[in-house]
Amino acid sequence: MAPEHTRSTTGGTTELPPQATMGLLNYLTAHSLDEDYAHVSQRQNAGREPQQPRAGLAALVILGLFGLLVATAAVQTSRNAGSEADGNKQLATQITARSAQVDARRSRVTSLRAEVDQLNTQFLQTTAQGRQLTGRLSRLGVRTGSTAVTGPGVRVVVDDNPNATGSTQRVLDRDLQKLANALWASGAEAISINGLRLSNLSAIRQGGSAITVNGRSLSGPYTVLAVGDRDSLPARFVETTHGSAWLDYQSTYGLEFEMTTEASLKLPAANGLKLRYARTPGESR
Repeated sequence: MAPEHTRSTTGGTTELPPQATMGLLNYLTAHSLDEDYAHVSQRQNAGREPQQPRAGLAALVILGLFGLLVATAAVQTSRNAGSEADGNKQLATQITARSAQVDARRSRVTSLRAEVDQLNTQFLQTTAQGRQLTGRLSRLGVRTGSTAVTGPGVRVVVDDNPNATGSTQRVLDRDLQKLANALWASGAEAISINGLRLSNLSAIRQGGSAITVNGRSLSGPYTVLAVGDRDSLPARFVETTHGSAWLDYQSTYGLEFEMTTEASLKLPAANGLKLRYARTPGESR
């Protein structure tokens, strides 16, 4: 069927619209959905164009806020670092000042003790009974280890076998106990081991791989000082049971042992001595 045309007033022909020639139902089916999509697309495009500058402005605002936060954190960190440094400096100054005070007070205590001892000695020396008591206190101080001692004696140095492979070739706590007991039996008046004065409360024990004397760990070589008669101490030492045992340790196990006589030895007083109980002479226990 040929398309129909209408005449114009000028005498020409005018082409009819598609909906007129296709039928209204067919036209709506073919074009209405596409036009709706086109209309929605135009609206979306029209809505995006003005949003682009808004997105750029928001990004600038976010970057500005982030920069402000970073700067604030940096300033706060710098302030905290400065405050911490000032606090550490003040603490170090306080520690130094307190340490100086403690040292000064310790020195004062030592000076006062020396002054008290001097006054006691002067007071006791004024009478015969006082002089007798002073001599007795001195002898007791030497025996108990409460006072320092200076005098002649022997120096004994012992150590492990240089090529030790077992415990029998090393100096043990019981070996030092035997050495000290042999010196006591030989007539020693005062004994020290590596600078630690022995008293009637001293303990020589094995603490792991080390030997402890008066609770302090020691390591070889062990230097034992004994104040006494330097002419008789060596000979009497050999005659004791523990002294002869040490000579066997030297020859059998290779333990190092050396004894020399000294004209003057200085032994310190023992630390940590405390009076636990006391009784008058003649008082029953």
